[in-house]
Amino acid sequence: MGKLTVFGFLREQWTELPISTADVSDQSLVVVGANVGLGNEAAVHLAQLKPKSLLITSRDEVKCERSKADVETRSGMTGIESWPLELSSFDSVRSFVDNFEAKGCTANVLIANAGISTMKYAKTPDGYETTFQVNYLSTALLSILMLPHLIKTGTSEHASRLVIVSSEVHYIANRLKGADKWPSIIETINDEAYCTSRQVSLASFPTAIITCSSVMRNRYPLSKLLEVMFIRELSSRLPTPILVAASAVNPGFCHSRLSREVESNPFLKFAVSIYKGLLARATEMGSRTLVHAAIEPGERERHGHYLSSCEVTEESDYALSAEGREVSTRLWHETLKILGDIDPRVNTIVSEHLTQDIA
Repeated sequence: MGKLTVFGFLREQWTELPISTADVSDQSLVVVGANVGLGNEAAVHLAQLKPKSLLITSRDEVKCERSKADVETRSGMTGIESWPLELSSFDSVRSFVDNFEAKGCTANVLIANAGISTMKYAKTPDGYETTFQVNYLSTALLSILMLPHLIKTGTSEHASRLVIVSSEVHYIANRLKGADKWPSIIETINDEAYCTSRQVSLASFPTAIITCSSVMRNRYPLSKLLEVMFIRELSSRLPTPILVAASAVNPGFCHSRLSREVESNPFLKFAVSIYKGLLARATEMGSRTLVHAAIEPGERERHGHYLSSCEVTEESDYALSAEGREVSTRLWHETLKILGDIDPRVNTIVSEHLTQDIA
């Protein structure tokens, strides 16, 4: 079963990861969230390999312009496309895909990297808790809407790639205790009363600075667990031959701006800075995991799996348990219902490109 030990965590953190050199000269690549952090470093690395085209996204036009200039300057590649994509808005996701289709773009790779981490409960304009929508629902919506484009470029020799950036913190996600009695998993975990309640958690993890005693303090790990489940459910329904290889990637504990909310507290900022200084991977090192999954051979062996340090790794005990698998399946169907109401294309894509469950 999937477990993460202190020794295993330290070993991975100090492992030198391979630098990808695969030929992408005939490939069109999309990197979501490329203005800072892992997405930015992954975009630079991919641009240095001179792909046929590279499309990167940031949350707004100003950040798009800055990230385009930065990636082009650092990589030497010109002609990079940079489009706005705000994952806290379903309309922004739909508009991005509309624009992609209207311009006749193609995609061999989609790296769904953007995400947030907050312990404060807040809703998006769409009515969902922010972390839940950004990290899970909008990422799932984008992945499904882009699926036909990835399928179109996949071949029997080389599958296209869908890479969702997850995390080792999915190992400490609270079990959705009592979910078998919830009328709706998504409605419950989105409910303000549930989100602001407190839970007793027995999980431990070497990167947990704050004891996860409330639902919102465990929201980021939960969102990463839901991504692992989404990849598992999606990949199991993609027919053979596999034209799109989907995987959930753990970049490791890296220097990034993901902890900026915690670091707004001066005392915690000092503690986190020491902790990062001792253990965190360089952002560029962590980004190698994204790039490896996106372009290196062996994609079908990685298909449907959680990857860590560029290797297939077991998911958490909970994800692998009978309880976790039942939650995963229910979550898949609830997710499709919500996304299908948001954009009817979801229903069409599921019907045309995925195998259907047998009742």
